[in-house]
Amino acid sequence: MMKPMIAATALLLAACGGGEEAGNNSSDSGATVEQTPPNLQDDPNNSVVPLSPPPAPTPSASPVASLPSGFQGRWGLVDNDCVPGRADAKGLMIVAADGLGFYESRGAVRRAEAIRENTLQLDLAFTGEGQEWNRTQTLTLLDGGKTLVREEQKPAGSFRYVKCPAGKETPVDQRGA
Repeated sequence: MMKPMIAATALLLAACGGGEEAGNNSSDSGATVEQTPPNLQDDPNNSVVPLSPPPAPTPSASPVASLPSGFQGRWGLVDNDCVPGRADAKGLMIVAADGLGFYESRGAVRRAEAIRENTLQLDLAFTGEGQEWNRTQTLTLLDGGKTLVREEQKPAGSFRYVKCPAGKETPVDQRGA
């Protein structure tokens, strides 16, 4: 009975790479370090763990000098926002080449980047009601340019606008950016 137990112990040690040379505390100064394989096809058992994180991907965003014409114009949250001369058009957003105009605030573009086709990320410097603040917002055109989605991170929010019909424009100098 003792011989099978010794044989089993020897097999277990061999399977685990037992012995003094393979332990975690070994200090073989002649050891070679293997290079980390670039993917799991080269290391299907995922036995090599990289010691440093992979390099960050290069962003595909590109700076924009002014907001593209497809984004520019009058955009309403509801139909009445597009009616010219309404004093209560609180959901109206006017997008100009250099900023956004809202009912009681204006956002000047400090930086604009095209992060995807039909999507811009904007860093805006806002003024309104005697205050100043900065926001990052994303504008995305949908439905062939008929719908614009504006998203904020802080505070989180998403707003869906519809392009106001042509002929219902309010001069930009009266209401917007």
